[in-house]
Amino acid sequence: MNISKYLIPCIFTVSLALAQMPWEMPVSEEASTPSSEPEPEPFYSPPPPPPPPPPASSREPAPEAGKTIFDNVRGHAYNPYGTVGAARTVTDLVLLPSDIHGKKFFYVSPIDRLGYTAFDLGGASALLGLDNSVMGSPAALIFGYATPGFGLALDLSLSKSWQTTADDTDISTTNPGDNIGLYFSMPMGSMTLYANASWLTYDTSITMENDGNKSKTDASTIDANVGALGSAGSLNYDAYANVIRTGTATKTGNNTTASRDSHLGLILNFNLGYAALQSANARMIAGLNNAVGIRFYDGANAESNDNIIRATISPNILGEVALVDNWFAFGGAIHNLAFQIGDGDRESATSYMALLHGPRTEGFMGVRYQRTNWAFEAQVSTNPFGAFAGNNIFTSFGGFVYF
Repeated sequence: MNISKYLIPCIFTVSLALAQMPWEMPVSEEASTPSSEPEPEPFYSPPPPPPPPPPASSREPAPEAGKTIFDNVRGHAYNPYGTVGAARTVTDLVLLPSDIHGKKFFYVSPIDRLGYTAFDLGGASALLGLDNSVMGSPAALIFGYATPGFGLALDLSLSKSWQTTADDTDISTTNPGDNIGLYFSMPMGSMTLYANASWLTYDTSITMENDGNKSKTDASTIDANVGALGSAGSLNYDAYANVIRTGTATKTGNNTTASRDSHLGLILNFNLGYAALQSANARMIAGLNNAVGIRFYDGANAESNDNIIRATISPNILGEVALVDNWFAFGGAIHNLAFQIGDGDRESATSYMALLHGPRTEGFMGVRYQRTNWAFEAQVSTNPFGAFAGNNIFTSFGGFVYF
């Protein structure tokens, strides 16, 4: 009997059945280790991850809402005529100290002999200014502090001396330029409320006392302002009331005499600035500064004038344009129109009325080179060609570092 004839088909059938059964074989650790051979690259390679952002100090800061390339803090070369709606200057940060908040910069002007810096302090912002009195001397210290809700600034330029003579006379002297100023402002939406007051000695003032006898000569100006500054679309405004007391008074015992110009002034100011032309690279602001007030001259001086009513209108313009390679140019002009009614000397019993333009129109022009973190700014003098004769080509020159 040929057994191999039947055995071979049986072995084939059993092998086929075993192959159809699910077998779970243990996998060794060596078999589970991925192969060291590189896998084939896919048809699409994802792009490399973006580079990390640059440090915060070198990134271009995001512009504030409504701000333009012209609205960085500016120096003394910019906007000498006070056109409303122009960019803030370092001087404006003293008058409106709430604007100090969020500012971080360093500024120095060698021609104007001053420097300012603003920085973070205690969760708010601070301003330190090394400046001069409004009369040019003596030097002044300026301190400012601002939170999101309000700002305060103090201006100190003190120049006093005290001495005692051999005959026991005490002498106190206050020199010209001695000044103390206090400033406050508070933002309210699109409007900022502000108030300030200052005491300036404009001529040498002396107090002498000996054995109860006292004489005093005081030449000073006390100035106070309360107002509101804001905008409505392209129209900007600055409205404020001013009270001023100025003059020289001499007091000896019970007798007091006043200088001819000693007076009390009450003035209302309403200044406007309209961005009449504006694009991404240029703008022009047409301004109109207006003031109307009355002077009450001291009655202690029989030669003084009676009350004077005066209105002043000062049209002004300011324009600026972005040039090539980060260069900017700016300039402006102003002149005054005055209307005045008053009395002459009391002895003559005369009166007068006058309407006249200022003696001339004034103008200025400046340039600015601006990068992300720094800028130079200069105002060109009336006669730039005077540099050939050794004069300074610039009326004002300053540099900024922004942080």
